[in-house]
Amino acid sequence: MSRMPAVCFALLLWVPLAFAQDDQKKFELPRPDADGKISIFNGKDLTGWYCDQKNLFTVDNGEIVGKTDTGIKENQFLKSRFEVSDFRLVLQIKLVPNTANSGVQFRSVQFKGNEMKGYQADAGAGWWAKLYEESGRAILVKEGGEQFVNKGEWNTYEIVAVGHKIMIAINGHKTVDIDDEKGAASGIFGLQVHAGGPTEVRFKDLKLELNPKPELTTLK
Repeated sequence: MSRMPAVCFALLLWVPLAFAQDDQKKFELPRPDADGKISIFNGKDLTGWYCDQKNLFTVDNGEIVGKTDTGIKENQFLKSRFEVSDFRLVLQIKLVPNTANSGVQFRSVQFKGNEMKGYQADAGAGWWAKLYEESGRAILVKEGGEQFVNKGEWNTYEIVAVGHKIMIAINGHKTVDIDDEKGAASGIFGLQVHAGGPTEVRFKDLKLELNPKPELTTLK
């Protein structure tokens, strides 16, 4: 049996580690647009984001698409390569079918491989616009915004985190307004494709404001 040279063996160990480190390298946020908001998705590719499962998230027609035709056994997330503390995030989300489940992680960290730990603005039948703590305390606010959802269509999601105050609104209706001293004060974002059957979730127009006032701006 021939022996692999030590240098070749070292290179084989280094290559996957190098790719793992590259996946999680930090990303400097772009400058704010003319309206003072930061576009955290450029509409062309996934620069500034990474996912542990390749090809689960793609870009189509200026939208981030999380899609599986066969289903997945474990939750997967498109994770941001940047971390923020106090913020306002306004985005558009569409989930097909509505019976599936997704969500937007914030002030979160990567946890036990592909999972995440931290706040989640939930999405899906029976879960829309509720506040959940992934890999933690589970449901934090039971009341949601199911009656305000555009099923199978685009929905406006607003998430505000300032200090201990967490606020969520969907399609102009407030569903969460709490002070939570037990939650993390900063972290990364994550866009979820939930474990289960075939599903498709789309995100677009992700606009971030740093250090905002603790108020919702999309309310009707």
